[in-house]
Amino acid sequence: MTKQFKVSIAVPADVEPSVAVGLFDAFWAAGVLWNRIMGEREQPRFVPELVGLSHDPVTTGTGVRLVPDCTFAERPAADIIVVPTVLIASGRQFGRENPAVINWVRQAHEAGSHIVSACTGSFVLAEAGLLDDRDATTHWAFVNLLRSEYPRTRIHADRVLVSATGDGRIVTSGGAASWMDLVLYVVGKFAGPEEAMRLAKVQMYDWHHNGQNPYSRLTTRPQISDRQIHVCQEWLADHYRDTDPVVEMIRQSGLSRRTFGRRFQTATGHAPLEYVQRVRIEEAKQLLETECHSVEQIAAEVGYSDAVSFRRLFKRMVGETPAAYRRRQSVSVAARAISRVAPHTGQAGMAPAIPT
Repeated sequence: MTKQFKVSIAVPADVEPSVAVGLFDAFWAAGVLWNRIMGEREQPRFVPELVGLSHDPVTTGTGVRLVPDCTFAERPAADIIVVPTVLIASGRQFGRENPAVINWVRQAHEAGSHIVSACTGSFVLAEAGLLDDRDATTHWAFVNLLRSEYPRTRIHADRVLVSATGDGRIVTSGGAASWMDLVLYVVGKFAGPEEAMRLAKVQMYDWHHNGQNPYSRLTTRPQISDRQIHVCQEWLADHYRDTDPVVEMIRQSGLSRRTFGRRFQTATGHAPLEYVQRVRIEEAKQLLETECHSVEQIAAEVGYSDAVSFRRLFKRMVGETPAAYRRRQSVSVAARAISRVAPHTGQAGMAPAIPT
């Protein structure tokens, strides 16, 4: 008989239900759906279950109700423990309000379970102490929070999957949709690469090879702790296209170049020039998502006269070329193109070509 693995999926009240259910269905599908489609004998490879504080239905933050199969007390360990995305504002606060979840994760790890998390589920692992002095990732929007609450964790913000230990017993995944990458990784590890490929094909999962950078918003939010630097940030928001905005910010601040650089780095976490680049590239990303202008035009619009240098900088900061990013994020551009062309096609069911 084919070996099966027990997968316990945590469903506290803060869980993101779509991720929890997606994980459940994916593990259930391994060894089942492909075989069913191909007319082969079904061989389930995983036995997934939802684990909650009690047997009562869990009403999640989105209003969806999930019914646990068992409780944290009843399932002290499993082959694989999965912590899905949790909709939280603080890992520390989650730990205070959900000690049973934290203790369950910690005890399961001590009992030998493999522990994996999706997206912000990494906060639960960190609160359980499993990421101290270890590598991890999380959703790009929560990197700074994870870093501030758990400074001992080595965070790889651009990675989709990160193994905290050499044996792969603790793995975190990044953005919300990266739970698919996590499932494929776990299925490949426990059931073999062929089963992972079958699951990817039948479920049409796509590996996020480029990491999180293509999806992330480069963090350049103004801070208020240093008033002079804050004023410069606000000025830059309207003048990032200028030829040398750093020189003008220094002049406006009334500080020496060295003092300005030190205070700017302390206040924002970035050197002045790097901050300007991040603002420009972020604006370029939005233009690529919403406009049909050429890359050369967009480069000039955000302050770069040399399109070659712009492309090089964009790829370094985002992880892919402007053209590749546009193709990936072309939904809104395509929608506008269809709305302009479709009424004139004259053929029912015929859609116009999507521009690239």
